[in-house]
Amino acid sequence: MDAVLDDMAWHALSGPQTALAVTAGGGAARRYRDGIAPFCGVERLDRGGWDALAELVDPADAAVFLRAEVGAPPPGWTELWREEATQYVAGRLADPPPLSNGDMVELGVDDVPEMVDLAARTEPGPFGPQSHLTGRHAGVRRAGRLVAMAGERMRVDGWGEISTVCVDHPVRGEGLGALVTLAAARQIEARGDRAMLHVRAGNDRAHRLYRRLGFEVRRLVTVAVFRHEAG
Repeated sequence: MDAVLDDMAWHALSGPQTALAVTAGGGAARRYRDGIAPFCGVERLDRGGWDALAELVDPADAAVFLRAEVGAPPPGWTELWREEATQYVAGRLADPPPLSNGDMVELGVDDVPEMVDLAARTEPGPFGPQSHLTGRHAGVRRAGRLVAMAGERMRVDGWGEISTVCVDHPVRGEGLGALVTLAAARQIEARGDRAMLHVRAGNDRAHRLYRRLGFEVRRLVTVAVFRHEAG
């Protein structure tokens, strides 16, 4: 059942998150709506899939993949960047650390300006003004100020991806990253799904944190960015 994790964007946008999708090629290529996430998915990454993707992505923008394998693009496309990421799935998760200062809260539409601001300052990955639509988000507030958060981004059958794990710089080292990560995982588990997440190569601190919390390596995946020529 975990094969859906090999191309989460496709299975999310053609499954539980289809309402968040923009499509082309009769639905053969899909991406998240503007302001949510940059990821694209294709039914098959063959020439037909690339042609559908060209209809979907404006030449001024880029197609971003997060999937098990991404080969070289056909003529008309330029690869801008690629790297490996590690895909983790939740095993036996640790108990959350105590929160000695602040309040754990569930974040919603009224919190979006602060969520976007915190993500912009801490750079956990793309988070736009519509990113909260992908799933539930947990946060920590101190004196009313949002200082940490995490939530669900891609959702496929049986799984939810934890993303946007960020902690404000002045309060790092206090265990808030672990706290919001586990809170997001519990929200996913509460509906009967299993939590998972991705960590970029070189982010050793995040790798150590998630392994300590009980996440287990599933496989390496590829993050790749492409742009196609106009016309």
